[in-house]
Amino acid sequence: VDTVTAVPFMGTERWMECLDRPVAKDWRPWLLNQDVAGMIKDWDHMTFVSVKGCGHTIPTYCPEAGFAFFQNWLNDSW
Repeated sequence: VDTVTAVPFMGTERWMECLDRPVAKDWRPWLLNQDVAGMIKDWDHMTFVSVKGCGHTIPTYCPEAGFAFFQNWLNDSW
């Protein structure tokens, strides 16, 4: 979710950085149909995933990306 003000992704990232956990993998894109669907960053035991161009309710604004996000999360296949 990167276009909604109700859940500011920059504030969430900053909060995660403040936990002082080591970064396992820095920012990188995740793809859907060979296009960038968002960005992902891993800390130890935490992952931050954005969905490009989506609003607060991902299934409403970006159902295909939302479903792919959910499948990746369920399968732990980032």
